[in-house]
Amino acid sequence: MRIRLRRAARPARMGRMRNPASRPAPRPGRRAAALLCALLLPAACTAPGATRDWPEERDSLAAVSAGPGPECRSSGVAVHIGRRRFLTAAHLVDGTQALLHGCGRGAAPASLRFAGRNWEAEILRKGQADLAAGIGTFYVGGRDVALLRTAPLPPDVPALPLCAAPPRPGQRVLVDTPRRRAVTEIAALVREASPLHGGYAELPLRLEPGESGGAVIDLGGACLAGLVSHRQERDGLWRTRIVPSPVLRAFVGD
Repeated sequence: MRIRLRRAARPARMGRMRNPASRPAPRPGRRAAALLCALLLPAACTAPGATRDWPEERDSLAAVSAGPGPECRSSGVAVHIGRRRFLTAAHLVDGTQALLHGCGRGAAPASLRFAGRNWEAEILRKGQADLAAGIGTFYVGGRDVALLRTAPLPPDVPALPLCAAPPRPGQRVLVDTPRRRAVTEIAALVREASPLHGGYAELPLRLEPGESGGAVIDLGGACLAGLVSHRQERDGLWRTRIVPSPVLRAFVGD
């Protein structure tokens, strides 16, 4: 299996950040955005201006948010893996995004919306961020992942097991977030330019703010093949990078 080496580039973390000092980006024209959807994500896009019921939670997915205050919080997705444990992207809960947006230092308590109610979440462990000046946030070993735990959950709530096998190029997967359910395939396995920052699996999709921590599910085994981390632009094309299941399994200790 060939693993590609990529030069260092600015990773775009996809947690949604509320910040009163920031302004929303201008909306693209309807025609251009609709064409982009038709070309890239025909199963997942809605035309601008159309309404769509995007739930905050679904099956084994939870909505996660964390931050120092109501106007400065990161939000994204967490995946229930059983025994009241959830995996999410570390950058959603470790305070790095708040720091980069000028919201202050330090991690803040995380909360989940799951099984019809809100839950406070304990952060059991999280990946180590490496803030590179002028570049962005990288994670040691590619571990942009955090393990959360809640109080006891209702019986028989859905959970998604971790895949035993690593993802492979060409493998068909389901990208599952509160914004979309899109079938795609693993495009490549890539490593960051610095060995310190590990590697990821890549999807040929551009995911959006609020989809960090989303589930990438192996269609053949109905298991968690990866966790959405960030997107990367290269040669004019956007790709989404995911933390692969072997990294997740080692991190959790299963």
